Amino acid sequence: MISDYMKGGFRITIEKNRLKAISDAARLIEEEFGVRLIIDSDKGEVTIVPGDNTNFDQLMKAKNIIEAISYGFDYNDAQNLRSDDYTLEIIDLRDYVDKDKANHVNRVKARIIGEDGRAKRVLQELTDTNIVIGDKYIAILGFYENVKIAREALEMLIRGRQHATVYKWIQNWRRENKYRELMERLSRSYQEDDESEDEG
Repeated sequence: MISDYMKGGFRITIEKNRLKAISDAARLIEEEFGVRLIIDSDKGEVTIVPGDNTNFDQLMKAKNIIEAISYGFDYNDAQNLRSDDYTLEIIDLRDYVDKDKANHVNRVKARIIGEDGRAKRVLQELTDTNIVIGDKYIAILGFYENVKIAREALEMLIRGRQHATVYKWIQNWRRENKYRELMERLSRSYQEDDESEDEG
């Protein structure tokens, strides 16, 4: 159960152009997490009210999914946040650019998107994440480790590193990650063999 403090739920400010997407997913979210959503189209707000039997984990997951939808992900992607292995991270581009230079944010976004969206697609494929580029932010959704790598890669691009350099850095991480996973599988296999011999 949740504390008395949390029984009032959460109020989230949403860009009005994302309210329909949240409204479309509202019934699914309410049924799965035992919450009630109050959508105020005039104020651009969504209030998540817990039910009598809603626990803290359910309330937080409903909140995380709604936030992901508010940043531009569709429900099919956002609902992956039901898993504790998934996370959502936001990069505020205003923290990285010279505020005195007009259109600096737009230039950074164009660099990340690339010609015909190619750079963004490559980043998503190499890191196995979903990336949404908003007005002044970048949202990243995926497994924790993948999101961490995607964020570092995006920050490298924001700071001016060449695309080829960033792609190579991600590919090196992928190779190291696969090698580490292979070693872990072999280690588990050896342990199981040793246990079988001991039992025999």
